[in-house]
Amino acid sequence: MKKYLILLLFLLLFLVNPCIVAANISVSLTPDRTEATLPDSIRIIVSVSGTRNDDAQPVLYGMESFNIRRGGTSSRVEIINGQVNAGIDYTFFIQPKKPGTFKIGPAEIKIKNQTFQSNTEILKIVKPVQTSSADRGPLFLNAELSSTKVYVDEQVIYTLKLYRQMRVRDITLNLPEVEHLVFKQLGKPREYQSVYNNQSFHVLEVRYALVSSKEGSYAIGPSRMNMIVMQPRGQSHRNLFDDLFSKDDFFSFSTGHPRTLASQELKFSVTPLPDKGRPDDFSGLVGSFKIDSKLEPATIKAGESATLTVTINGRGNVKRIPDLKMQELEQTKIYEDQPVLKVETDDKGVTGSKIMKWAIVPEKEGTCRIPPLRVSFFDTRTHQYQVIESSPHAFTVLPGKKEPISTSTDHTKKHGNSNLVKEEVKELGSDILPIHGSVKGLEPGFYLYHGSLLFWMVLLLPVFIYLAFFWGMKFHNKSSTTIAVTKAKKAAKTFTKKFRRGNINSSELALLIRDYLNDRFGLPIGSLTSDEAVVILESKGVSLDTAQKLQIILKRLEDTIYSGKGDELCDIEEDIPKLVKQIEKEIR
Repeated sequence: MKKYLILLLFLLLFLVNPCIVAANISVSLTPDRTEATLPDSIRIIVSVSGTRNDDAQPVLYGMESFNIRRGGTSSRVEIINGQVNAGIDYTFFIQPKKPGTFKIGPAEIKIKNQTFQSNTEILKIVKPVQTSSADRGPLFLNAELSSTKVYVDEQVIYTLKLYRQMRVRDITLNLPEVEHLVFKQLGKPREYQSVYNNQSFHVLEVRYALVSSKEGSYAIGPSRMNMIVMQPRGQSHRNLFDDLFSKDDFFSFSTGHPRTLASQELKFSVTPLPDKGRPDDFSGLVGSFKIDSKLEPATIKAGESATLTVTINGRGNVKRIPDLKMQELEQTKIYEDQPVLKVETDDKGVTGSKIMKWAIVPEKEGTCRIPPLRVSFFDTRTHQYQVIESSPHAFTVLPGKKEPISTSTDHTKKHGNSNLVKEEVKELGSDILPIHGSVKGLEPGFYLYHGSLLFWMVLLLPVFIYLAFFWGMKFHNKSSTTIAVTKAKKAAKTFTKKFRRGNINSSELALLIRDYLNDRFGLPIGSLTSDEAVVILESKGVSLDTAQKLQIILKRLEDTIYSGKGDELCDIEEDIPKLVKQIEKEIR
């Protein structure tokens, strides 16, 4: 059986190989991050798609300011919907020699006498934050801020780095709680190698964007990271078996003990936005933004529509991008579409865009001119208010189609040619049923006698069917409503009963809280985020302070579950049933 499977596999590869060779070849260059410190190691992957030939090696340009060493090589073959895509990934590690902003790439590779090039990337290298030269040991947690002075609603990047020279597992993170300060995680945690005080470390990095809605001085307390530290057993317990397999993590015999690391406290100040130069239409937008617009088509007919699309994109508090309004145009109808907001995150913070569209329908021919639309924001780079405008547009309106005049048949007969020839009347057919001249030959058929049982059954049957359907629907709706009301009344009691059983882990507790909210407010069964829970509670009359307490608990549970520790017993100290009882009191 195995021989046939191997033969089939070789046959498949033989058939697939021509498709792979014929595929289009492309090269891409991807660094694991676009900003790093001087002692960090950056991983670069050069992906070559469309070939499995690994004889050629890529050449990287723009590496004069970096030390470079080659990593591994991996090949891949994918078959999706009958399309075969093969490729090779080359891994490189680069170490910067000096700080600055550098353009790395392109990567160049020659395949069958043809040269292919990749994209280029911008890499920013900064000096590490000055820290004490004291030895902090083989395992410590460090915190950094991208700036110590920002404006209201301006983003500051909070970076946590776990430096380690030993193996750890089951990592969980507890962030400090600061009033008027919101933490938003930027992407997934990253791992790389770095140097600290002339020692090599493995680094686990997590980034957050911090935004303050109120001016003042802030102190960010220590972040705490819990973990299990793995330590090899003492030398006296080692034997030949341990020596043979100690280099393999799977076979290494080690013990682990819990440990909690705390980062240092950081301070920064938030200043209010200046009043000088503030535009009247300022919506609170802070960051760096630009505006683009387009109008299509350039020529239409009267009564048809052209579409104006305006896009505002940039970096900052993108949710404050206002909905622009078009001014009225003479003899022109304007129909506004629903704006579309997209929010994304990267290493440098929150970015996004808002797309707004209008359908413009002119009612007369000529030239239709559309004035520019404007938006103002506070530029955090220049520390000044900026006003950006879309381009003015114009399009040509041609005369519309005239409706053809229809002629009535009666009008034609009345005023038409009197010499029309009258057609002869023809018999087209005869009646299907014969005409009887007498009652002979007629036989009585089925007759429903008035007053008979069958007569009343046939007469009343539709009424009974209607009433049965009506009462069935009413009972169904009533039973569904009754069930929902009963679940809402018992939601808190059910939650407390299940919580008091004990031995509950973080995943189960998060599910219990979400089940309580779903049952209490009649929500569709689904996953609720901590932010959505706050919005729902506030809409039901719960105070912001109480809602935020539940939000903090949900966020802690999400962090625990995300770190892979959701199956362990929950260690949250808050009296959650008491909090649920308070929520019940405040609900309107």
